[in-house]
Amino acid sequence: MPTIPQLLLAALLALTCAGIGVLAGRVVPLFHPYPPDDPENPDAGPPPPPPPSCPECRAEVAWSRWAPLPARFVLAGRCPACAAAVRAPASVPVLAGVLAAAVVLTGGDRSPLELAAFCFLAVWAVLLGVVDARVKRLPNLLVFPGYPIALVLLGGAALTTPGATDSLVDGLIGLVGLSVFYFVLWFIYPAGMGWGDVKMAGLLGLYLGWETLGAPVSGTFLAFLASAVIGLGLIAVGKATRKSAIPFGPFMLIGAFILILAGDPSPLVFG
Repeated sequence: MPTIPQLLLAALLALTCAGIGVLAGRVVPLFHPYPPDDPENPDAGPPPPPPPSCPECRAEVAWSRWAPLPARFVLAGRCPACAAAVRAPASVPVLAGVLAAAVVLTGGDRSPLELAAFCFLAVWAVLLGVVDARVKRLPNLLVFPGYPIALVLLGGAALTTPGATDSLVDGLIGLVGLSVFYFVLWFIYPAGMGWGDVKMAGLLGLYLGWETLGAPVSGTFLAFLASAVIGLGLIAVGKATRKSAIPFGPFMLIGAFILILAGDPSPLVFG
């Protein structure tokens, strides 16, 4: 049963992350779908994805390569070229707030920096998942900055939380292990695994490894299970076919958060 302080903290962090989601979510409409291959020249490989641009006038929005977000655009919420208002999809602040509250209520005795790290993941996972669901790609501009931020926050938690050094080591093992696993899947069958999924895998492996060393395995299993169940459901109701391209990134994120919030069942299964 959550205590009153836990409930208050959950409400505070939920509102904070929802507010961040309102601002950060403004970048979601900047990413647009594009044809992964040129039908007239299929051997040429996929073209580079279009840069983030205004959904109204398609003017490019300046975004430094390793900056987490384009600060001026996020704060203004308007296209710098045509001044059109660009708003976050409602799902971003709602999901970010719900996940942040769930992290607090299920997190037990997480330290302040650990809570900050997992609340960051809540916001970033929603951004990545919503973008992937909309345009079927995970942009480098969102994936790559997540790594240094997560490493700084979890590294700070490891230094300030008794006994958390082992969690950081396990997290780094998870980062490397899950990256290698998804790379091998992509290398064996590129058509069945997006390169963006490979790039994001290490970030999820870091957090899952922090939880337990077996969590990356369990999270990956849940991702494939959720993908199969929902994919079959979409086919059953006529919303997709066996040839439909369904982005896998959201399922990776769902599997990871199930493990983070509910715990890793593998010790109970395997002893």
